[in-house]
Amino acid sequence: MTATYVCPYCGGEIERGFSVQYLVRSCSDCGEHGRFVHRAVAAALEEVSTADMPDGWAEEPLDERLLIAVREGVLDVGDARARDGE
Repeated sequence: MTATYVCPYCGGEIERGFSVQYLVRSCSDCGEHGRFVHRAVAAALEEVSTADMPDGWAEEPLDERLLIAVREGVLDVGDARARDGE
């Protein structure tokens, strides 16, 4: 099983042989360092309705949106979990 993780800054993707919510690394594409978010979690963030998005949401990198969404209750922790096989 491999899982895909998305760069919070450029959207570049990497694959790893394990599944976690996010992993911290530097991006080979853009050089930024941050939390690469599991693709299933990134998809859940994309489904947040515009009405539920806190101020400044669009300007935040993907990993910060994850933290904000969980903190603000916009995304349930269960929705923010990486699912096996995704």
